[in-house]
Amino acid sequence: VRFFLEKRVNTSSWGRVLVLSVAFLLVLFISWFFFLAAGIEPITAFQIVGEEIFLTKYGWQDLLVKMTPLMFTGLAVALAAQMRQWNIGAEGQFHIGTVAMTWFALHYDGKLPDGMLIVMLLIMAMIGGGLWGCIPGFLKARFGVNEIITSLLFNYIAAAWVDHLLFGAWRDPGTNNFPITKEFSEAAQLPLYGNTSIHAGLILAFIVVVIIAWVLWKTRLGFQIRLIGDNPDAARYAGVKIRTLTILVFAASGAIAGLAGFSEVAGIHYRLQQNISIGYGYTGIIVAWLARNHP
Repeated sequence: VRFFLEKRVNTSSWGRVLVLSVAFLLVLFISWFFFLAAGIEPITAFQIVGEEIFLTKYGWQDLLVKMTPLMFTGLAVALAAQMRQWNIGAEGQFHIGTVAMTWFALHYDGKLPDGMLIVMLLIMAMIGGGLWGCIPGFLKARFGVNEIITSLLFNYIAAAWVDHLLFGAWRDPGTNNFPITKEFSEAAQLPLYGNTSIHAGLILAFIVVVIIAWVLWKTRLGFQIRLIGDNPDAARYAGVKIRTLTILVFAASGAIAGLAGFSEVAGIHYRLQQNISIGYGYTGIIVAWLARNHP
């Protein structure tokens, strides 16, 4: 007897909830054995983790602060996935976004009105990430080059470029040769909420999520993007400019990932430094997949 696994065409809402619930319980079950293997009481470990994250002020702050860049990178990956294109380069687009905004801050900090400076840093981060995202998009649209490979390889180029700048021209001589730039002025920093580390980047992330969701499901452009993902032949027959939209979507995806870099630099560190990303771009892939590529 031969058995075949076939994906269901339609899945009920209860079915999706059941699958996610079983997956969550499976993670807890596996974690239980890892704790036992390490000589740790599993119930005590789960209790400590839950209390530290959800029942302490620092835990809530850290959760929201870490959530902010992941919202951007997850959305960046999900947007491209709506077209069945796989942007694995959010990590690199994150880095290039920080490079672009840092360049602007180092040259124009103190020369622009306060409100204009932070807006320009946001725009520069989007431009940097967007241009970096355009490259694999163009290669895919024009030459059919696999976007997974190109976007992934460009992550390493971006990280190396950041290190080159931090160990070279941008290194602050007043920091005992640590690979960091000088600290930005207060005008280049996102405002904080009260006496916490939660910054305005969190609100910006929610705004961008709403905008992208509206574009995808309420506009003609969004319909064309989803049509390409569902049926490229039908989209081509309908006159949709697939090449142009592919480049556009990768640019938008990169710009959103660049906003993740903006939120980290302007909201947390106030300067560019080595290891500015702790894998936010790669973790964003998991976030997008867990959300079923839905904003």
